[in-house]
Amino acid sequence: MSKKRLEEQKEVTQKVEKAKEEYVGEQDRKVAQEAVDAVNMVMEVIDHLKKKNKEEALATIEKVLGKLEVLIARDPSLQLVPVDVKEQIIDFPGTVDDIIEAKRVVKELIESGELQAARDIMINLASELDIYITTLPIGTYPVALKAIVPQIEAEKFDEAIRLLVEVLETLVVEKVVIPLPILRAEQAIKRASELTKDKEDADREELKKLTAYAKEQLLLAQALGYGRIEEDYKPLLDEIEKIESILGGEESTKDIFEELKEKLSSFMKEFNKKKEPTKMPQAQKEEQ
Repeated sequence: MSKKRLEEQKEVTQKVEKAKEEYVGEQDRKVAQEAVDAVNMVMEVIDHLKKKNKEEALATIEKVLGKLEVLIARDPSLQLVPVDVKEQIIDFPGTVDDIIEAKRVVKELIESGELQAARDIMINLASELDIYITTLPIGTYPVALKAIVPQIEAEKFDEAIRLLVEVLETLVVEKVVIPLPILRAEQAIKRASELTKDKEDADREELKKLTAYAKEQLLLAQALGYGRIEEDYKPLLDEIEKIESILGGEESTKDIFEELKEKLSSFMKEFNKKKEPTKMPQAQKEEQ
């Protein structure tokens, strides 16, 4: 009989949804309208060039450069300016046992050379909120646009369009990965913290459920490979063990979740950063 995941309490679900919105909103607030306008105007320039409207194209480029100058004047050290934020959720529905079995099957498939079948399984071994941030390289964008002006002046419209398309392709997509099991564990413990704040003897049964849920989610995150498998999880699971011991006895429940709450909050901060793409390994060259 297969194990089932523990159910999330309503209050925890609400906290998780609010936290997800806040993570996306945090990135969304960084979007600069001038940068968005600049990208949209480059599209307008391409339309003008397709219609061979030379003067309109030049006038629009001038407006684009003006928008970019405002951004640079506001912060001369600025390198990348967010212009768009999108989100995607991948949420593995199974248990730790399911993950272990999936890993076993993937290993067998890889060893037998069936990489595509292994990939189909691997792609589902994730539980995360992915935030994709499209950014404009503020340092190179104006230079590239100015270099196109002579092409437009010479009415080399096709060449100018080609160069503008290349400019648009310099937009950079960055990614922030928020592991959902860790987020859920954090919010469950925040709920437990609320229930035990300055209370000597809170409802132990409810606290046991929240603790068990948080522990399950952390074990899921660990099995899915979020963070450092040993170093990051040992202090969190040790702290949960202490709490379980208190809840199983007669000690006061007052503020027993505060240390775990702080540790989880600190752990989550490590993920709320732009993630560098994983580099593909390359075969070492043989020495001549």
